[in-house]
Amino acid sequence: MNPVEARRVLRMLWWLQLIVGLLPVTLFPRNTFSLALPTEQASLIFFVLALCLLFLNIKPFARFKHAVIAVGKARASEQESEAWQQLMHARLRALWVACLPAGAAAIAKVFGLGMPIVVLLAVATPVLFWLYRTPRQLS
Repeated sequence: MNPVEARRVLRMLWWLQLIVGLLPVTLFPRNTFSLALPTEQASLIFFVLALCLLFLNIKPFARFKHAVIAVGKARASEQESEAWQQLMHARLRALWVACLPAGAAAIAKVFGLGMPIVVLLAVATPVLFWLYRTPRQLS
């Protein structure tokens, strides 16, 4: 697989996975369940716990970073195609972990927690996706 083709596939998969990750936030209904707790307290606790999901991206990002370095080292060699495949797999797994804040936002929306919490958690996913873009130096 040449670098131009690999970057095209990675770009297409990135957008597809971003759409799939954010789809529950847009499709889930609002206020399906009502909480017996005061909503402000529950919102704050849920938001703090959901922010902890961001720290789950540390190991997948390290794997992604090492895969990018491996592609850079394998340039113009016979291992380049395998290195691109490993990069695709590492990024695919990492992007699923990056979708967790959007999933938490969808859950918060269903339970009727504050809209700022839903928006902040939903915006965290594209920010994490931005970290997993393919560097231009690999093209």
